[in-house]
Amino acid sequence: MNSVQVLGNLTRDPQIRATKTGRAVASFSIAVNRSYTTQQGETRELTDFINVVAWGALAESVGNQLKKGTRVFVEGRYSTRSYEAQDGSRRYITEVVANMIAIPLGTHAQSGQTGMAADWSSFGTVEPEEPPKPKKPEYDLGTIPF
Repeated sequence: MNSVQVLGNLTRDPQIRATKTGRAVASFSIAVNRSYTTQQGETRELTDFINVVAWGALAESVGNQLKKGTRVFVEGRYSTRSYEAQDGSRRYITEVVANMIAIPLGTHAQSGQTGMAADWSSFGTVEPEEPPKPKKPEYDLGTIPF
């Protein structure tokens, strides 16, 4: 099974282009932090930079909604491709081909800031509800037939 899940921040704005047939393709990279402990017990942090490519409607959405710094969750498959460079050497590229890209809850997609609560002010304000009033019985307690 070839399945990859990555959570990280975009390192640059996505590059959107079209193939000769007109199909949209987006490419970007994600910075993913990971930590490890040395033999001396010291915790260190490393950053991996993972290339991601999205196709079709997903690529168009990426171009419209994501920018540098946006925290994203990407699910896809791992892929390696090769091409011949101008100097005649063979070059290899390893990337994640995205099936799904999501912006985690609690992130602010428009500003690229992470960990912030969403701004819901454009949807109005919340008014406290009044507690329900007790209902009067539909019958007199003295006239119950059983």
